[in-house]
Amino acid sequence: MSGDSPSMELSDPPTPDTSIDMNSTTDRRKSGRAKQKPVLLNKDPNIPHSSMSSGGKRKRVEAHTETVAELSDEDEDESSHVESDPDEEELKDKRRKLARSKKAAPKSAAKKRKTGPDLSANLAMRPAVNGVKKTKKPKQPRARPLKNDAEAGTGLYAEIFAHGHTVDAVAADWITRWERNNTEAMRELINLVIRCTGCNIEVEAQDIEDPDNVLTRLTDIQDEFQAQKVTDYPLISKAKGNASFRPIMMEFFEMLIKTCHASGLLYNDVALYENLEIWVSTMSSSPIRPFRHTATVIALAMGSALCTVANDVTENAAKTVRQKEGEQKKKTVNKERVKALDAKVADEERKRASVVENVQQLFDEVYIHRYRDIDPKVRVECVSALGNWISTLPDYFFEGIYLRYMGWVLSDTYAPTRAEVIKQLAKLFKNKDNVARLRTFTERFRARLVEMAARDSEVSVRASAVELLDTIRKTGLLEPDDIDNVGRLIYDIEPRVRKAVAGFFAENINDLLEATLEDLGGEESLLEILGEEVEEDYETPRIGWLKLKCVAEALESYDVEEEDSTPREGVSLVAGAGESRYTLAAQNVYDGISEVKEWEVLAGYLLYDFSNIDQSKEEADADFKSRCKLTEKEEILLLEVLNVSVKGRLSEVLDENGKKSKRTKAQKEEAKAIQEAAAMHLAKTIPRLLKKFGPNPTTATAVLRLEHVLNLEIFQELRQDSTAYASLLDDINKQFLSHADQGVLAEASSALLHARGFDDLEEVTEEKLSSLWDDTTNSLRLLVSGGIEDNISDLCHTVRRIANLASISDCVETLDQESRSSSSKQKSSKNPKGSARSLLVEIIRDPALDSEAGEEADELLISAMKSLLFYYMWTVHAIQNAIEAKENIESPPNYLTFSEALISVIDSHHKLSPVRIAAISTLLDLHTLFATFRHSSPDSTSIDTIADLIHPVPASAQSSVLSTFTSLEKAYAKKSRKTLQSAPDEDLDSEPEASSDEEDDEDDSQAQQEALMAEKRLCELAGKMVLAIVARVLDHDSAKKGKFRERLQRNKGKLGGNFKEVLGYLDGPTVKGKRKPAVAAGGNKKGKKVITPVEVEEEESEEEEQDGDGVDGELEEDPIEDRDEDGEDARAGAEDRRDDDDDNDIMGD
Repeated sequence: MSGDSPSMELSDPPTPDTSIDMNSTTDRRKSGRAKQKPVLLNKDPNIPHSSMSSGGKRKRVEAHTETVAELSDEDEDESSHVESDPDEEELKDKRRKLARSKKAAPKSAAKKRKTGPDLSANLAMRPAVNGVKKTKKPKQPRARPLKNDAEAGTGLYAEIFAHGHTVDAVAADWITRWERNNTEAMRELINLVIRCTGCNIEVEAQDIEDPDNVLTRLTDIQDEFQAQKVTDYPLISKAKGNASFRPIMMEFFEMLIKTCHASGLLYNDVALYENLEIWVSTMSSSPIRPFRHTATVIALAMGSALCTVANDVTENAAKTVRQKEGEQKKKTVNKERVKALDAKVADEERKRASVVENVQQLFDEVYIHRYRDIDPKVRVECVSALGNWISTLPDYFFEGIYLRYMGWVLSDTYAPTRAEVIKQLAKLFKNKDNVARLRTFTERFRARLVEMAARDSEVSVRASAVELLDTIRKTGLLEPDDIDNVGRLIYDIEPRVRKAVAGFFAENINDLLEATLEDLGGEESLLEILGEEVEEDYETPRIGWLKLKCVAEALESYDVEEEDSTPREGVSLVAGAGESRYTLAAQNVYDGISEVKEWEVLAGYLLYDFSNIDQSKEEADADFKSRCKLTEKEEILLLEVLNVSVKGRLSEVLDENGKKSKRTKAQKEEAKAIQEAAAMHLAKTIPRLLKKFGPNPTTATAVLRLEHVLNLEIFQELRQDSTAYASLLDDINKQFLSHADQGVLAEASSALLHARGFDDLEEVTEEKLSSLWDDTTNSLRLLVSGGIEDNISDLCHTVRRIANLASISDCVETLDQESRSSSSKQKSSKNPKGSARSLLVEIIRDPALDSEAGEEADELLISAMKSLLFYYMWTVHAIQNAIEAKENIESPPNYLTFSEALISVIDSHHKLSPVRIAAISTLLDLHTLFATFRHSSPDSTSIDTIADLIHPVPASAQSSVLSTFTSLEKAYAKKSRKTLQSAPDEDLDSEPEASSDEEDDEDDSQAQQEALMAEKRLCELAGKMVLAIVARVLDHDSAKKGKFRERLQRNKGKLGGNFKEVLGYLDGPTVKGKRKPAVAAGGNKKGKKVITPVEVEEEESEEEEQDGDGVDGELEEDPIEDRDEDGEDARAGAEDRRDDDDDNDIMGD
C-alpha cells in the first residue's frame, strides 16, 4: 500500500490498490470514505474498443460495472474503510457538473445525446461516422392521424403519430433501444408496421426470434384481421387529420434507414435490416389489401432511402479518391495518408455494394410483383418510387432493364398510373444529359406516347403526354410522322389538349420557316431585296408574311379528318356561336406565335393582291411573292386567325398595364389611343375585306365576325361622321341580301344587333334594318304570288332571312302590315293580299310541302315556323310592357291559327322527321309562351283579355307529342345501347320508324356522334315538355292528368345524367342547395355530379370509374396479378432482368 498517493487510478480493476492512508485528510471525504477516481470506459484497457460501436455495447459495460462492484465488495471485506459506492457517486457527481457546465456554455462543441424517454434529441447529434451530410429540417408538430387509436396505443406508433415527436428523434431513440435489446426493439418495429395497416394484433418476441415462421404468423394475423371485417385502413382513410399519415410513415422508415447507415448498423449488424426486410417483403405479397398496400409503401420508402444512402456513399468515395490523387501529386507523398485513403475508399465501396444489394433485393421481392398489382393505388406507388430511384441512383437504375418497366405501365388501365409515369418520364427527359440513355427507350415506346397524346381517355393524361412529347422533340428523338400526329391536335376538341400543343405547334412553324428561308436564299438576302419595312404600311411585302404563310400551310395540312377520330364532329355540339374548329385552333395559334398578334400585318397580308406577280422584277422578289401566295383554304384559315388576333390584341390592351384601378392617367390615355387607332383602322379594313372575300360565304362569315369586335363607342366619343359607319352597314346589308348561307345571315344579323346597342348609331342602324325588312317582305310576296311549289329554293332563302331579322328586331308591325305597293313600276295584282304573317301561315299549311318535298322544303317550313314564333315572342313582350304601363290591350293576337297549322305539319311528317320535331317544339313553346301571363297582374279591365290568351295544347296534338317523344327515346337508347323499361301501353310505345341515318355498319366515331345528336334531340323535346307541364298547358286535363309526367319519368334513371337533370325540373323550384345531385343508382352519393351540356357516357359507368377505389368491399381478398407463368418468371430473377431482351409484353394489350 502506498499512503502518499493523493488519488487512486483504477487502471487495472481486477487488482485495485486498497492500501489508503487513513490519517490523510486530503484523501478522505467528510464521511470518512476514501476518494477514488472513476474509470473512464474509453480508457479502460480491459474493454476492447470495437465493443464501443457494437450492438452489445450496453451489455458489456454493465458486465464491467458488475465486475468493479464485486471487486469493491472484496475490498470492503478486507478493509472496513473502503467501499465501492463512492465510485458510482463520483460518476454521478461528475455527470451533473458536466451537464451544468454544458448548459451554461452557449456554444458547445459537442452535445451528449439523451438516451432516456425524452425524445427531443436530434439524429444530427450523432457522429457522422460514414460522412453523411446532415441538413437541418424545421421541426413541425405532427397532427394526430387517427386520434382514438393513437391515444390508446403505445410504443412506436404512439411516439410517431400521437406525441408530436419528430421522426428523426423517434428513429434515434429506437436505435438506442435496439442496442439494449435487439428482440424487443424489432418486435416494436414490426408491430408498428402491422399497426399502420389498421390491424391492432401484435407479434411476440418468439415470433421475432423465428424468422422462418414469418409467413405462418402473418397468415394467422391476416385471418384474424379479416374476420373483424374492417372497412378502412389508414393509408386510404379520409378521416379528419389523416392526411399526414402517409408522409409521416414514409419519412420514419426513410429516416430509420439513414440512421442505421449513420450509426454503422446497416453494415455491422445486418440482422436489423434482414429481419425488417423479411417481414415487410412477406407482407407485400399478402392477399389482404391493407397489408399489401401498406407494406409496399414502406418497402418502397426503404428503397428510396437506400438509394439516397448509396448516392451519398458514392459521392464520399469519389471525394476520397480525389483527395488521394491530390496527395499522390505532392512532391513528398505521405504514404500513410495514401494508405488510409485507400482503406477508406475500399470501405465506401463495400458499403455501396451492400446498399445496392439491399435495393436490388427490394426490387426483386416487392417491385416486380406489385407494379402490376390489381390495386391501382399500389401501381401508382410503384411507378413513383421507380422514377425516384432512377433519379436518385442513376448509375445503377438508369438502364434499359429498369426503364422498360416505365414503358410497360404506359398501357395501364388506371389513368392516374399513366399520369404518374408521364410525370416521371418528363423529369428524366428534361435533363439533357439523359438523352443518350433514353434513346433506346424512346425508340421502343415512342409510338405509345404519341397514341396517348392523341387518343387517351383521360384529358389530363393527353395534355401531359403532349408536353412530354414537346420535351422529347427538343432532343431530336421524334420522327416527322410523330411530329405531324401531335401537331394535328391543334384541332382537338379538348381545350387543355389544344393549349398543351400550342408550344409544340409553334416549334413546328419555326422549323418550317427556317427551311423556307433557306430555300429562298436566307434571311439576309431577302432583307436586301425587300428593303426596309415601313412601319405604317402594312401592305408592303415583308419577311413576316413567310411565317404567316407557314402557319396557314400547317393549319391546312393538319386539317385532315382521321377515319377513327371524333373531335371534328363533336365541336359543333359544344362550340358556341361563331366558334368553328378553325376558330378554336386559331386561339391556340395566337397564344403560341407572337407574329400572329400583329393583326394589322396579317390584315395587310390578306388584302395584298398576288394575282399579278411582276415577273420582270428580280427573281428572288418573284419567288418570295410566289411563295407567299395563299390558296382559298389558307385564306379561310388566316381570316379565322385574324378574328382571334384582333379580339385578343384589343383585350390585351386593357390588361397589359395591369388592372384599371392601378393604371396611371398616362397609361389609361395610351390604352385609349391604341383602341381608337385600332377601331378606325378596323372600320376601314372591314369593307375592303368584304369587297375581296365577300363572294365566298365562308370567308364572308369570317369577315363579318370582325364587326363584333369593333368598339363603336369610339365613333360616339370621337363624334365621327356617321356616313363612314353607314357605308359599313351598307356593305353588311349587301352580304345579308346576296347570301343564303345561314352562317353569313347569322353573322350579319349579329353585326346589326351589335350596332343597335349604341344610341348615336341607332338611327342609322334602324334605317338599314327598315330597308332590309322592306326588301325581304316584298320578295316574299312576289315569290308566293308566283307559286310556292315553283319557288321553294328562293322562298327558303327569303324566309330564312326573315327569321334572322325577326330574331334581332321587333317584327310585329312589319309582318302585320298589308301589302302597300302603289308604285307604277309594280302592279298590285301581282302581290297577294294579306300580311306577311298570313303568307307565312299559308306556307306552313301548304299540303305540297310534305315529307316527300325535299330538304329545301323542310328548311322552308322550319324557317317559317321560327319566324312566326319570334313574331309571337315580340307580341307577348309588347303586351307585358302594356301591362306594366297600365295601358289598354287592343286586339289581342289569335295564335290558334298558327297552332292549327303546326298540327297539320305534325300529322304530315313521320315521327323522327326534323320538321315534325321542330313543329312539336314550336307548338309547345307557343302555348307555354302565352301561359306566362298567369304570373302577370293586369288591370281589372284587362283580366278577361289576358285570360283568353292562355290555351292548353290541343288534345289532338298531345298524342303526337307523346309518340314522338317515345320514338326519340327509343332511338337514343338504341344508339347508346341502353335498356329501357318495358312499356305497358303498346299504342303509345310503338317502334320508331326507320330512319335513313341508321346503319348497322357504323364505326365507333360515327356511332358516338349519332348518339350525341339523338341525346340532344331527346333532351330538347323533353325540356319543352317539362316547361309545358309546369306551365299547365300540357298534362293538366283532369281526365288524363299526370300521364305525361309518368311517361317522362319512366326511364328517368336509364338515359343518362343530362336527361335526368332535365326531368328534375318537374318537381318545380327548390331551395338552393336542397336538390339532390344527379347520381346514378349504386353510385357514390357524396360528391356532386356536374352535368355537362352534352354527355355520352352513362352516369353509372362514370361513377364506377371515379369511385372504383372506394373503401366499400375493399378489404376482401384480392387476386394478385403475378402472371409469372407466361414466360415472365424470367423478369423475376436478377440475372434474367439484366439481359437486354426485347420483351414487348405491354399491360392492357
